[in-house]
Amino acid sequence: MLTTRLVFCLSLLALPAWAESAWKAARDVEGVGVESRETTSKYHEHRGRVMLCGKLESVLKYVSDVDALAAWVPHTGAAKKLEETPSGIVYHVVTLAPWPYKPRDMIYALDVHLQGASAKVTMKGLPRRIAPQQGTVRMQAADGVWTFTTQGEQIEVVLQLWIDPGGGPKLLVNRRAGTTVGKMLANLRSEFACKQKLK
Repeated sequence: MLTTRLVFCLSLLALPAWAESAWKAARDVEGVGVESRETTSKYHEHRGRVMLCGKLESVLKYVSDVDALAAWVPHTGAAKKLEETPSGIVYHVVTLAPWPYKPRDMIYALDVHLQGASAKVTMKGLPRRIAPQQGTVRMQAADGVWTFTTQGEQIEVVLQLWIDPGGGPKLLVNRRAGTTVGKMLANLRSEFACKQKLK
């Protein structure tokens, strides 16, 4: 069922209620503008958007393929579905970290909401759902949302994401998280590229 398969979707995502500061331009990642804003933690929330071409159902099917997650979500070492729920899915992800830091892991509960030509996928980190995995550091929190909105022949995709990786330098974590959001969207745009019409 599409709804069940979609909810895997990332990496990603019920926005922190406390994240209410102004968005500011942070960086450009392969042509994707990424914004960030401060939160009550030392780690920032990030947001980016792209326009895709194709059918909404095809995009949702693509991003819901958990076995292919590592192919387009940066730094993904492993991903495994743990269970299906009435409104979505629960899955476990191992995220690779730069030396000398250990890989991070997290359990995500995702829910999808379809409304005609639009869709919203929310994600909530569940750090205590299963025991920490040997050789990894359990992330402390993750919140965010994907929105997919059909606009004529295109689909606007917006991703917002905030994570607490369980430690790490503020500047390094914020830069890596922002770059990851941009790269995810850039990879999605490449998969569903809009071809220019010949004049």
